[in-house]
Amino acid sequence: MHYQKHKPAPQLAPFVECYFVWEKQDRLVAPLRIESPPSGFASMVFVYGDPYQVRTGNTMTTVPTAFLTGQATRQYELQLVGQIGMVGIVFRPAGLSTLFGLPMYEFNDERVSLTDVLGGSITYLHEQIGDCPTNAGRIALLDQFLNRQLLRRGNGFDRTDFAANLIVDRRGMLTINTLLDDLYVCRRQFERQFLQKVGVSPKYYARIRRVGYLCAQLASQRWQVTDWQDVIFQAGYYDQSHFIREFTQFTGKRPTLYVKDNAELSHYLSR
Repeated sequence: MHYQKHKPAPQLAPFVECYFVWEKQDRLVAPLRIESPPSGFASMVFVYGDPYQVRTGNTMTTVPTAFLTGQATRQYELQLVGQIGMVGIVFRPAGLSTLFGLPMYEFNDERVSLTDVLGGSITYLHEQIGDCPTNAGRIALLDQFLNRQLLRRGNGFDRTDFAANLIVDRRGMLTINTLLDDLYVCRRQFERQFLQKVGVSPKYYARIRRVGYLCAQLASQRWQVTDWQDVIFQAGYYDQSHFIREFTQFTGKRPTLYVKDNAELSHYLSR
């Protein structure tokens, strides 16, 4: 199993968190189920392997071969079969809206065909990605695609982009009142623009980002937790009950069970 992240070109860094490639040389002998908590990032994904399914709540859908996904507001599960092969763009929270002018609240918890959103021109890019023999070449195609879009629309980075990126950089650990004071903006106007460009309210986004960052940190440690009190403190929760309630709301499981299930999965993937 190969999963690798790549940095965008410097001029795209305010809008793009990373590119990624996820593939496996051999076909899966059995379906693989992977849980994923909300991360705080929207994305575009191009599948050149076998199609796969996503379960959100009680709904199971087969994803389009090229799709856009907005903010995840809850846990979801990938169900992969056959040949894994996909490449994608992970956007900073307001990046998709800034570069493509999209109302992001329409895409929460959805995976929408890129052809439906951006038109038939995206089909050619998908074909190029499928025909490209190297991952470096696929990443270069995505970089060129976004650079052309940046030139077409101009640099629309504004206070909403800055605020959303700051929430990411602070791992969700800041108050919205402090953010408003620093930006000198009207709350109602700011919240309306944030909903348009990110998809959820600033306060709710900070909660998503805090849980997403925490899960990413636990995953980087292969889900080995030796001191829950330290985890709670580092994530900025003020007590254990607050942490458990927040974590369970976004992942659907209590922290200890979630870590146990993902630790077992990480051992499987490492083989």
